[in-house]
Amino acid sequence: MSLLSFLKRILDLCMMRAGPQDMPASRGWMLLALAGYLIVSAVNVLPLSGWWGGLLQALVETSVLVAWVYGALMLTQHPQRLVQTLTALAGSGALMGLLLMPQLLTLYHAEATESPAPFAAIAYLITLGWMIAVLGRIFRYALDLRQGWLGVATALGFMFTASLLITGFFGGTIGG
Repeated sequence: MSLLSFLKRILDLCMMRAGPQDMPASRGWMLLALAGYLIVSAVNVLPLSGWWGGLLQALVETSVLVAWVYGALMLTQHPQRLVQTLTALAGSGALMGLLLMPQLLTLYHAEATESPAPFAAIAYLITLGWMIAVLGRIFRYALDLRQGWLGVATALGFMFTASLLITGFFGGTIGG
C-alpha cells in the first residue's frame, strides 16, 4: 500500500466512509499512525507546555490510547483486531488533531491576550464533536458493539482517562 492510499483511507475514516476493518493489518502502518498521533498531540500542547512537556504529555496520551484499545479488545474478545484498530484510531486522531491545530492556536492566543475568540471556540467544539463521533464509530466496529452510543461512550472514556492522567501528572490538558 502506498502512503497516498493509506492517507486516503484515514480520510475515509474521518468522513465515516470506512471502518477499522478497512485499515491495513500492518505493524509498520500502525507505528506510522501512532508516530503521527504522538507528534500532532505534542505540537498541539506545545504553546502551553514547551517541547519536553508537550512530548511527555503526548507520550502519556498515546500510551493511554494503546492501553485503552488493548483492554477494550481483550474484554470483547477481539485481540486480533489490535493492529487495525490502533491504526484507525491513531491515524484519524492525528488527522483530526491537525484540523484542531489552528483552532487551538487561536484559542491559546485569545487566552493569553484576554480577548474573545467565539468563532474559534465554536469551530473547536464542532471539530471535537466530529472527532468523538469518528472515534466512537471506530470503537463500535472494532469492538463489535450493537449500538452506536456505546462506541461514543468508549471514545469519551478514553478521552476522559487521558485527560485525567495528563492533568494529574502535568497539571495541563490534552490539546487534541
